[in-house]
Amino acid sequence: MEPHFSAQLTLLGMACDVVGGIYLAYDLLGGEKGPLNTFFRLVNYSVLAVLIFCISLGPKFALPAGIGIGCAFGLHLENASRSNKDSFLFLLKLGLIRALGIGTGVWINGFPKMAWLMAAIVIVMSLILPRMGISPAVVYQSEKKPQLKKQQLFIACVLGGVAMTTAFIGAAFTGQSMVFQFAIRMGLTFACTTLIVTTLSPIIEWYADNLPPKTFGFIGAILFVVGFSIQALPSVAVMYDITKA
Repeated sequence: MEPHFSAQLTLLGMACDVVGGIYLAYDLLGGEKGPLNTFFRLVNYSVLAVLIFCISLGPKFALPAGIGIGCAFGLHLENASRSNKDSFLFLLKLGLIRALGIGTGVWINGFPKMAWLMAAIVIVMSLILPRMGISPAVVYQSEKKPQLKKQQLFIACVLGGVAMTTAFIGAAFTGQSMVFQFAIRMGLTFACTTLIVTTLSPIIEWYADNLPPKTFGFIGAILFVVGFSIQALPSVAVMYDITKA
């Protein structure tokens, strides 16, 4: 089995185990109003962002960037659900989380100069855009069905444009044609991710507040089994010489 594919399978299985463990803990410890409720949001938004990023930008970028974007998104929506105002320190914290995830993803893809510049711009934009009403938290809802509004489309276009412009600025410092292609894909991906996540967020928010803990435990147990099975695939392939067939 190809080493990179084997590593991707292992990481996928580990991710299932982590999510399953959190769901089980939610059931066993009772997380309706506690910190596990926050973890539920962070995990679900991170998984959703990673999956979307994987499609167009590959797993190396998707893992750190998706986790950074998903965690910041989850924290922002949780703050909105509690009717808390976005303080400077809170927005700075979200900016640092996003910058770390996106910067790491860009760095891993071989664009270190672009990574530093993008990280700095991400922090600045994280402080400015919410003050202008351009933030996914503005469209916060807790419903049992997805919601799509014109405001979400506007926010997605703005954030996608900011991401693309930021990447183009970083690309100008490298002079590599490949960076410009990466910048275009990044902008489009950020726009699509924002639109999809904000559309599905009401469902996640509703389940975070209303789904019985026993249901989380059942889903967690299934994810544990799925994670173990995925991680076992490379070993089974080697053991039975499936790759040589």
